[in-house]
Amino acid sequence: MAAGKQNSLRVTAFQQSMHPKALRHARPVPQQDALALQTLNERHVQQTPLGQWACDAPGGFAWLSVADGVASSPHADLASRSFLQVLHSAQITTPLQARQLPGMVRQARQDWLARYLKPRTRGAACTLASLLYVDGQVCAVNSGDARIWRLRPQADGSVQWLQLSRDHTAWQQMLDEGEADAGQADTYASIYQGLLHCLVLDADDDAGEDGTVPDDWLHIWHGQTTPGDAYLLATDGLHGTLDDVQMQAIWQAAPSSHDGLCALHDAFRRAGAQDDVSVVLLHASNY
Repeated sequence: MAAGKQNSLRVTAFQQSMHPKALRHARPVPQQDALALQTLNERHVQQTPLGQWACDAPGGFAWLSVADGVASSPHADLASRSFLQVLHSAQITTPLQARQLPGMVRQARQDWLARYLKPRTRGAACTLASLLYVDGQVCAVNSGDARIWRLRPQADGSVQWLQLSRDHTAWQQMLDEGEADAGQADTYASIYQGLLHCLVLDADDDAGEDGTVPDDWLHIWHGQTTPGDAYLLATDGLHGTLDDVQMQAIWQAAPSSHDGLCALHDAFRRAGAQDDVSVVLLHASNY
């Protein structure tokens, strides 16, 4: 970062419940997504049928997370909300480094199991995407199919989308191992979207003799921001409704990052999506 320059950070987010069961019953089905917004001044965990939030993040610090309760698991809404409440349980009072995020997520997983694993909640599960931004350093982690993108402006006026997360799905594993190619997505991807890893309230059956659990469930990315970068976190309600080409075209046509986020929300609603969605945007600029 150039001397004398400071990062101005702006956080915006939206959440909407669009569960298929909610369309058929008078009593709404609980929102299965949750999102967390944490700055040096504020800390919020939200789980609402419809909501929009915005705040500044002073001091070059922002910590953002989205979680999606797995619909096929019991108490899916509790899983997503409770994990983010554990992860974002304390106000930040000591300096942090972005690279500490994976350790904080691992510890939160253990604390979550200790606090919420009961006979009635066993098997409750959620996905996670979390991003910690500290003084221009960024760490992004995910478990399951919640995603994180970096949106970087280019000299020609376009925006480069880089997916920082990795889907923990059978389809992604097939792509990684060369058993399929991206061009087959329309034909086969829906068959293989089952999650290979996510956060589950259950005993650590995969723990080794030393009691540790392999990190297969957690994907980690480290990087450094440049002026104008934006980071987008979303549960699979967004990218399950709008594909990459659609999202990038919508964003490119918007005059600002805020307008881009609003346009993504409008497109999600117009598509008649059959899933809940939570989306958080962090935009960094210099002044």
